[in-house]
Amino acid sequence: MFFDIVAPYEYNYEIIKKKGLGASESYLLAVANELKKTFDIDIVTKKVRYNYEQNDIVFKKCSPEDWSANYHTIIIQRSAKNLSFLKKIYPKANFIIWLHDFFEASEYAEMPIDELQYVIDNAKLICVSEWAMKNFEVNLKLRKIKNVNIDFNYFFINKPKFPKNYINKVDNYKLCFMSAGHKGLEQTLRVFEYLYQQNNKFKLYIANPTYDQKYSFENSKGSVINLGNITRDEVCKHMKESLCVLHLNNVYPETFGCVNAEANLMNTPVLAYNLGATPEILDLPFIYNQIIEPDPYRVDKYELVHIIETILKWQIKRPKVKLHPKLLNKDKIVKKWIEILS
Repeated sequence: MFFDIVAPYEYNYEIIKKKGLGASESYLLAVANELKKTFDIDIVTKKVRYNYEQNDIVFKKCSPEDWSANYHTIIIQRSAKNLSFLKKIYPKANFIIWLHDFFEASEYAEMPIDELQYVIDNAKLICVSEWAMKNFEVNLKLRKIKNVNIDFNYFFINKPKFPKNYINKVDNYKLCFMSAGHKGLEQTLRVFEYLYQQNNKFKLYIANPTYDQKYSFENSKGSVINLGNITRDEVCKHMKESLCVLHLNNVYPETFGCVNAEANLMNTPVLAYNLGATPEILDLPFIYNQIIEPDPYRVDKYELVHIIETILKWQIKRPKVKLHPKLLNKDKIVKKWIEILS
């Protein structure tokens, strides 16, 4: 069973074809679709109104009377608040908490020590990157939590589907930000304003395939285009046509960063700050200058000059990036999931 009471909206294999989903929800669907070849899979979410089946996977209401009589393993999405409740119903089940947040931004940072120790004693933690795992490990050690059972497994990145007659042409003045707004949109807009002053041909395309969609761009003069909630295939198409992904997140460390990996899959470079797992996921991030590093000879808090210089250089010669090899091996990633669950 995948147990998800965190997602604030309904999601399934039909919905994902029509609109964008957050990475946590869309990747849960992707992993479940692979694991169904080996296991019987139920997905329980608080937004399911009735039980139904899709793709040989059963979606169930968040009510115990609708669940199976026995589960070998229960994978709790992010939140451990229902661990003790589920443990009483299924005392013999294995419990995994699948973590997508960094420690300081999760409920675990606020837990009393005894509750945190209960979680560690009764569940295995799976993070989505090595950085996220080490971040949790350090914070648990600082709280003197013992017998930590924690691991990580990467996301695999599937290729999007484009029309057969699609011909890609990169627009040297098109940039895009394709992430949740709290992950650097404010900083991206601030930097784009300076870039636009350099050349008013630049345009910034924004899409937010998740649930915080309340943005307005009254002062953009048409230079900032809000695409709204679009499908992943459409997101990838815009990234493929862009000079680069401008993902200037300096506030919320990425524990994986699906958008950054997808951009590189589209052979599109990313401009990002060195925060969280970002350099772990990008293709040769420092060689291709995808990571913005402080220049000790400049007093430039946001590295504006560096960013603008890089974009102008990429207009002349764009780096030939590709998806990081460790994210290409779907079989290896799925095999590790099977080992974790067996």
